[in-house]
Amino acid sequence: MPLAMKTRVTISEYPVGKADEYAPKYDRPLMPTRVPVEGRVPIISMGRYGAIVPMKRPSDDAFVAMIGAAKTIVRLALQDLGPVCIPGTKVSLPGCIWPKTYLQELGRVIWERGVDVEIALSNPNSIPGDLRPTDANYGNGWSCVDVAAEIIKTIRDQFPAAKDGELREKVANNLRVCFIREGALGAKWEDGKTMGMHAKHFIVDDLMVYIGSQNLYVCDLAEWGVVIDDESAASKIMDEYWHPMWQASFTGEDCCVQSVMDGLKINREAPPVRNPLNRQSMAMAAAAAASPGHASESMYDEEPGEARRRQSALEHAMKSLARSGGATEATAAAAAAAVSKDSPDPQVTSDKGEE
Repeated sequence: MPLAMKTRVTISEYPVGKADEYAPKYDRPLMPTRVPVEGRVPIISMGRYGAIVPMKRPSDDAFVAMIGAAKTIVRLALQDLGPVCIPGTKVSLPGCIWPKTYLQELGRVIWERGVDVEIALSNPNSIPGDLRPTDANYGNGWSCVDVAAEIIKTIRDQFPAAKDGELREKVANNLRVCFIREGALGAKWEDGKTMGMHAKHFIVDDLMVYIGSQNLYVCDLAEWGVVIDDESAASKIMDEYWHPMWQASFTGEDCCVQSVMDGLKINREAPPVRNPLNRQSMAMAAAAAASPGHASESMYDEEPGEARRRQSALEHAMKSLARSGGATEATAAAAAAAVSKDSPDPQVTSDKGEE
């Protein structure tokens, strides 16, 4: 068969001298069967390639679906939910955004079904050991009030008829957010440093558990994790981990109704990026645009010409970034990933003056 370009193929033969030239056709009766193992637990493996594969992040879509399916309660233990913010402010860094799709689903199930949402977070700016803030910083700088307010904002936006008193009731009865603590130590270790955690873990309806490497705040990395779909296993995890952690952490002092309602007036979004072709800004904007829940089923079947247009976008980005001082291919790929399916072919120019 003629090929557009040369392709390398590795061919092996086993058993040597006995194997057929071609692999046998699939025949289901010949496939080995798995003998059920007593005590087995159903597990689904899921992940995402991040900026490596533009616009295809199946675990993001799975998270949205799992949260949206909740009927009684969602419990989350997370490093953080908000983006990295400017130190000493309540404003996220340029190009960084809140994970609106996840927050919207949490807000929707709270409003429509009265689902309880419990969230345990790192204390802000928790730096382990003798490391520097640039080495490790568990907690992006937001308070529990900030996180709760951003969730309630999505209820107000999705359900404009919601009254102030009804929103207050949801904050008081359905939404609980706290920083992690440990017994008599409180929120600080013996050396006075605040407690952080690197967890990415949530439980839905006390039936299903996610454990993995994927943060819910926008961070467009390649990630992997597992969903444990077993009530008995979920119960064991809650008994050994969640309940002791929550009992030590939730005191009610981190988040009050009035503070959350006052927090609805605060704009925590990043200032607009002045130069969208600045290398760093482009990478951050691409990650923000492509992250939580951005993918949809239609994106897995690209329209005719879509792959060609994306390749064109990548080539334009590579040339532009090369002219402005060079960049890694990953940065250029992130730029191409940010190109919307509905946008016209990109006209990329460079502006070194605002780099």
